[in-house]
Amino acid sequence: MYKKIVIPLDLTDKKSTKSLFTPALEFVKSFGAQVHLVHIIPDFGIQIVEDYLPRGWKTAQKAKSEKYLKEIVDKYVPEEIRAKVKTYIGHGAIYDQVISYSDKIEADLIITYAVRVELKDYMLGPNASKIVRHSKISVLVIRE
Repeated sequence: MYKKIVIPLDLTDKKSTKSLFTPALEFVKSFGAQVHLVHIIPDFGIQIVEDYLPRGWKTAQKAKSEKYLKEIVDKYVPEEIRAKVKTYIGHGAIYDQVISYSDKIEADLIITYAVRVELKDYMLGPNASKIVRHSKISVLVIRE
């Protein structure tokens, strides 16, 4: 049923990464799906903010993210699934980039984690809720 599953990761939130992988990998194993781990380096909304960051900031963030994604794959993904794992690092509005990447690879499912469960977020994190509302494909939201 599902052949390509996108899993957006917040590399700054180790708790959500750990909580997300167990149920997400069950889906991957059940369907023999390809897994696309996605991390988006958020932008600041206006270019002027980025102009004050050190030169090469984006490149350094991307390299750091690539290294951390590799560590996550090594730690959480069983050897028999690793050949089906692809990683992607983007830059911009998180929910928009996740949906755009999902469309680009023609994904069947997005599995995300509901972080910062607070009433003000209507029981979903702001990015998870936007992914759910705007995605053309199914979205599974994992809660702890």
